[in-house]
Amino acid sequence: MGFLIAFVLFFSFSYGETLRIAAAANVQYPLREIVSYFKKKYPDIKVVTVVSSSGKLTAQIERGAPYHIFMSANMKYPEYLYERGLTTGKPQVYAVGILVLWSMKNLPLKKEGIKVLLENYIKKISVPNPKNAPYGEEAIRAMKYFGIYRKVKNKLVYGESVSQSTQYIYKRLVDVGFTSKSVVLSPQMKGRGVWIEISQNAYRPIKQGVVILKNGNGVDVAREFVRFLFSSEAKRILKKYGYKVGQLPLSKDRGL
Repeated sequence: MGFLIAFVLFFSFSYGETLRIAAAANVQYPLREIVSYFKKKYPDIKVVTVVSSSGKLTAQIERGAPYHIFMSANMKYPEYLYERGLTTGKPQVYAVGILVLWSMKNLPLKKEGIKVLLENYIKKISVPNPKNAPYGEEAIRAMKYFGIYRKVKNKLVYGESVSQSTQYIYKRLVDVGFTSKSVVLSPQMKGRGVWIEISQNAYRPIKQGVVILKNGNGVDVAREFVRFLFSSEAKRILKKYGYKVGQLPLSKDRGL
């Protein structure tokens, strides 16, 4: 019976359909690998990914952007879309992200921790814009937790998303900055600079949500991709990039 279902699914999705995924910038690196594995199962499906901040992608979806799937950096934005009737079901947590502080300069991050931001030689600190990027929102929360936000807020340089904030760090346009652990563990960035994890007690868990959207017309393909996102293969990839996956809870209404 299982073989028959797989056989039917393969031929149902083998007519050159396009799957459009709107993804938060922090997940772009593992998503490439996940898509690659997915396409081995369904080679005739074209997958297009659009990467930006979760807030900006939400605004695009509200305006009718024809994405099939939204992979957000938190649950707030997909839940907002669900409440507005723009999704086929409730969003699910597919991973929990980890916030890090990273620098391409030889800073004593491992010795001083986040308090290094108070040093006079730190002039610019990159942060994803907290208005649109959940990692930026939690970075601000972490600085407030350690009682340093007011002392360093004039040093903050806001990037539109994790991706832009990362570019500021990588290109040394800032001294240090906040980003996702998935960035510093990516093949492109691994081993570059110095980084530390921010204590997870200092910010709220970054529960990253996925939801299927009504705007796109390829719901069957989207459902199959979301199922794959919760598979052991996809979880292994996410874990490799520093995400916490474990036994993530699935609600009864998975929108599948």
